[in-house]
Amino acid sequence: MAIEKTVSELAEILGVSRQAVNNRVKNLPAEDVEKNEKGVTVVNRSGLIKLEEIYKKTIFEDEPIDEETKQRELLEILVDEKNTEITRMYEQLKAKDAQIAAKDEQLRIKDVQIAEKDKQLDQQQQLTLAAMEDSKQLQLELDEAKAEVEEIQTKQQTAKKGFFARLFGGS
Repeated sequence: MAIEKTVSELAEILGVSRQAVNNRVKNLPAEDVEKNEKGVTVVNRSGLIKLEEIYKKTIFEDEPIDEETKQRELLEILVDEKNTEITRMYEQLKAKDAQIAAKDEQLRIKDVQIAEKDKQLDQQQQLTLAAMEDSKQLQLELDEAKAEVEEIQTKQQTAKKGFFARLFGGS
């Protein structure tokens, strides 16, 4: 026969109010609490053991339990708690994996963007170099045109001096 106690029975055994016990029972895991055939909430053996630990009182003295059984039940409770913790940590790990995957995708997108910017920068540099070469070429052509204009002006001035000098008898 399974050992089960109602909230009222537990309050009487523990010497505390029904409300205080009810609050503790609500905080117990679902596997430690059941409904009996009358629909009343009862705490099963594993829940009773946890309440014994909390209140530091023995709840079911009427059924003698050998030390080995107590140790086994405590170990089962500890294993359950550890399994719950492992499950929680596994869920956290999955969430972290999802976050890392999202960050990896963001990094991949940023790499593509950086490659595009590098390409645009290279194109800009090539255009700037071409413009500078065009500018140098135009400067050379301008310098050549100026030199030709100066040469023509010099020839004209020389020719004019020669003409006036001949006309007025100057040297």
